[in-house]
Amino acid sequence: MNHQTRHPSPIGRTVLLCALLCVVIASASADLIPDIFKKVEVEREIWREGEQYVGLAAQGSTAAAAAPNQHPTKLDSGEVRDALRSLELWEKGGLLRDEQAMPVFTQGQAETLGRYLPEALARAKPEQDAIFVVRGYGSIVMDTLKEREWTSGRAFYVDGRLNVILGSFKVKKDRGIRNAEAAYGVLNNYSDMYFDPGTRKERSAKMPGRVVSTTGVSFYGSDAGGRPDWILIDVAKAAVAYREGLVPEEEKKRDMSARQEAAKLTLERRQMREEMARLRQQLKEISSGGASARSVEDRLSTLQELKTKSLISDDEYQRRRDEILGDI
Repeated sequence: MNHQTRHPSPIGRTVLLCALLCVVIASASADLIPDIFKKVEVEREIWREGEQYVGLAAQGSTAAAAAPNQHPTKLDSGEVRDALRSLELWEKGGLLRDEQAMPVFTQGQAETLGRYLPEALARAKPEQDAIFVVRGYGSIVMDTLKEREWTSGRAFYVDGRLNVILGSFKVKKDRGIRNAEAAYGVLNNYSDMYFDPGTRKERSAKMPGRVVSTTGVSFYGSDAGGRPDWILIDVAKAAVAYREGLVPEEEKKRDMSARQEAAKLTLERRQMREEMARLRQQLKEISSGGASARSVEDRLSTLQELKTKSLISDDEYQRRRDEILGDI
C-alpha cells in the first residue's frame, strides 16, 4: 500500500511559521523587549486640556548621567512664545532660502507653550524636565480638510539656554483605527495614543527635514554628530530675530533712513554747539581786549562770522567794528 507524503500548502506554511514566531516571542524574557510604549510619569501637572498637557517629570532614564538643570528659572512668556515661533523646518537639504519651510510649532502651539512652559520651569526642580503634548491641525485632501496632529517633547534650562528635545513630531492617529472606532460610534478618542516625550539618550522624533540654525538657535552636539531633534535656544536673541523678521522690508528701510537722518542731525547739532562755544569765546576775548595782539583783519573776520551766524545783532556788530578800527 502506497502512502503519499502530504506537504502543507504555502498558506499553511505561512500560518505555521507565524505560530512558531508567536511562541518564540511569548517565551522570550520580558526584559529583552523594551517597553517603548511605557508612558512617562508626570510628577506635577501644570496644564491639561484633553490629551494635551504641560507637566513636570524626571530627567529620564539617563538622569544619573545628566547634569542638573538650572531650575527653577524665570523666563519671559512672550519671548518664549516668539522664540518657538522662530523655529523653522526645511524639508529639503541644501543651504538656499528657496527651500520649502514649515514652522516647527503652529502659532497656537507656540502660544500654549509660551504660556505654560515658563510656569513649569519656574516650578521645576534641578532634576526635573518640563514635558509637553500640544495639538495642531495638518492639511489633507488638497488642503481642503484638516486633520489633528500632535507634537510632544521635553524642555529644560541649562547654561543660559532653553533646551527643547522633540519626541513626537506631527503624529496622527491611524486612519484605519479611527474608522474602525467610528463604526462602533467611538469618535475623537485619543486616549490610546502614545506621545513620546523624547530623551537625552537618543533621537526619537522623525521629522521630514531639519530645523534651521538661525539667530539664537543651534543644536546639541557637533555638526557631524549633532542632534537635530535637540534644539538649543537663546530665548531673547531668537525672539528679537523673529520679531524683526515680521517687519516689512520697506518699513525696515524707512526706519534705517530715519535713524541715519537722526544721527546726522545729532552730529550737526553737536558741531554747531562746539562752534558757537568757540565763537563766544572769541567774542569774549574781543570785549576784554585779550585779542589785542591779533591782527585787525583777524578781529574783523571773527566779528563778521559772529554776525553771519546771528550771534550778535547788527547794532552790536557796528559798535564793535568801530572799536576795532579805533585801535588802529
